[in-house]
Amino acid sequence: MDRISFEYSTKNIPTASKSSYLKRLIEKTELFMKRMRWKAHFFLNPKTTPTEQETYGFNTRRSPPVVNKLKEFEKSMASMIQSIEFENIPNDFQSKLLQDLKATKSDNKLTIKADKTSNYYKMDREKYNELVNKNVTKTYKKASKSEVLSMNREAKQIAENIKLSDRIEQLAEKEVFITLKDHKPNFENNPTCRLISPTKSEIGQVSKVILSKIVASVVKSTGLNLWKSTREVLQWYRQFPNKQESSFINFDIVDFYPSITEELLLKAINFASQYTEIQECDKDVIIHAKRTLIFNAKEPWTKKGNESGFDITMGSFDGAESCELVVCYMLSLLQSKYGNCIGLYRDDGLGIYTGTPREAEKMKKDICKIFHDNDLRVTIEVNKKVVNFLDVTLNLNSGQHMPYMKPNNVLQYVNTKSNHPPAVIKNIPEGINKRLSEISSSEEVFNKAAPVYQKALDANGYNYKLRYEKPKLETKDKSRKRNIIWYNPPYDRNVKSKIGKEFLKILDKCFPASNKLHKIFNRNTVKISYSCMPNVKTIIEGNNKKILRNSEDPIPEKKCSCPKNATCPLDGECLASDIVYRATVTCGNKVETYVGLTATSFKSRYANHKASFNIESKRNATELSKHIWDLKDNNLDYAIKWSILCRAPHYSNTTKRCNLCIAEKFFILCKPENATLNKRNELVSKCRHKDKFLLSNVA
Repeated sequence: MDRISFEYSTKNIPTASKSSYLKRLIEKTELFMKRMRWKAHFFLNPKTTPTEQETYGFNTRRSPPVVNKLKEFEKSMASMIQSIEFENIPNDFQSKLLQDLKATKSDNKLTIKADKTSNYYKMDREKYNELVNKNVTKTYKKASKSEVLSMNREAKQIAENIKLSDRIEQLAEKEVFITLKDHKPNFENNPTCRLISPTKSEIGQVSKVILSKIVASVVKSTGLNLWKSTREVLQWYRQFPNKQESSFINFDIVDFYPSITEELLLKAINFASQYTEIQECDKDVIIHAKRTLIFNAKEPWTKKGNESGFDITMGSFDGAESCELVVCYMLSLLQSKYGNCIGLYRDDGLGIYTGTPREAEKMKKDICKIFHDNDLRVTIEVNKKVVNFLDVTLNLNSGQHMPYMKPNNVLQYVNTKSNHPPAVIKNIPEGINKRLSEISSSEEVFNKAAPVYQKALDANGYNYKLRYEKPKLETKDKSRKRNIIWYNPPYDRNVKSKIGKEFLKILDKCFPASNKLHKIFNRNTVKISYSCMPNVKTIIEGNNKKILRNSEDPIPEKKCSCPKNATCPLDGECLASDIVYRATVTCGNKVETYVGLTATSFKSRYANHKASFNIESKRNATELSKHIWDLKDNNLDYAIKWSILCRAPHYSNTTKRCNLCIAEKFFILCKPENATLNKRNELVSKCRHKDKFLLSNVA
């Protein structure tokens, strides 16, 4: 296991290839156009507007109806995509990024991120799997496939109760992964890891909304020191008088998330019910969201010693909110004994007390007992005058607070030559300056801490001088919130076309003041904000998944099932799946082309095409069949040649993207010579591969 440290932040974004950029642009434009269609439909047909319903952030899976008044706008948007121009801007930093990524992709070793530092480690697949298995078997045991079905059935029942089973998906079987705790002692000889499971029931999103409301009500009613940011910690710290006569008590809850038991969570829910109404159905949602399975080597695992499967995993939708509810309960126990001198930021606790060292030791034992009685374990230190808490150092001797950074961490920022939108690059140094000013108690403290941050900014090409600015008191924003539809095209510095300018021109042209839709589609209600292409970290993670997917000895796949004497329609690859294909129809000197896709084998799709060519009732099945029937009606001879344009995975509830549908749209819009028969309006079409993952389809 070799340590590597990139010379730059892995949040930097490399320039994308033309095809990658256009596919992302098509995806973002399609999402935007769907929102436009729905809004226009309900505006023009107010009687069809659905009744108010809590959707918990889940969007409808129904395809929006075609709106005739949007056809010109949609055609103009498609033309804008087709006319995108690129240029190659020389950039040494971008060349370095692309060179490093090329080397990473050509290496068969995994590149694993450290847990709390910017370090990465090169690791063999065997060693990685050994560490994953070690961490999985320490806490989990194998489960049966029937438990997955049982969880989906329970989730379906809950989703049907809230009328969202046609929007919420089944459990996505994502593989666990690890990050390395290289800040721990003796890491070189005994590497320790943090096990992270991305598998999570989407009912957790419902639970997240419910828990957020509960926690907010409890904190408002009790005034507990449940901190959610460094700013709140500093507000609490500043209010204490006679700091020189006081001492800190600093504690950390060991393995907080996995240590929360079902009994403890129910205690917290019962405690919260004193301050806000919690219905039984809400409790069912919260508890179900904690019924968790993890997946390792495509096998389900469940927590040991827990038949119900209750577990709160790192990264779950409602993990932070569940933690905060338990924190509220624990704080109430501490507050009843020690008043408001102790607070918690999830698993990190801090208190200020005035007393003798002996009294502090007694307080330490009492706190340990309170947590132990609730099956939690803490590491605790008392009689401290200076502590590092979150990203600040608090000093009771001087009454000051200053920025803090972990010793092993290397400060890195996004480079000015990164492929981020210019507005993002511009705001980075201003954001750093504001943050440092907020967590520095005075200009003197700021100036002492600033050089290391200034050096990092200079190294990344920023021409910005850090200066102390006294933090301003926050005021509530009283401006009226508009119902805005955002268009988020991806940014790439090699795109020559001014997409934002072109988009606004199209908006003004298609929706003038005389247009009925101008009221809902104008520059005040439709706005543009650039999104980002994948950064280095995301690309490295994707490469790791690719390495882990590819087994040592792949089983050779059968490519063709045609009889020996027959001609294969796809040159010996008729069993290929997840492909975008092209049909070239030649009739005399005239050549027409058609682009299609299939997630199943091409042979199955080919059989459907043949049926549409021979059965007249199916002549309108596709644009290709319409063309073939026109030729047959005119007694014209024709020949069809089939070929594969590209391979791409279809929609999966693990990735939440259908690269296959996007690839088809890319060829239709951006490679028109391959799709002379296809309609351009296929930009806004429903993905046919998503619905099978919905809870409504669970048997």
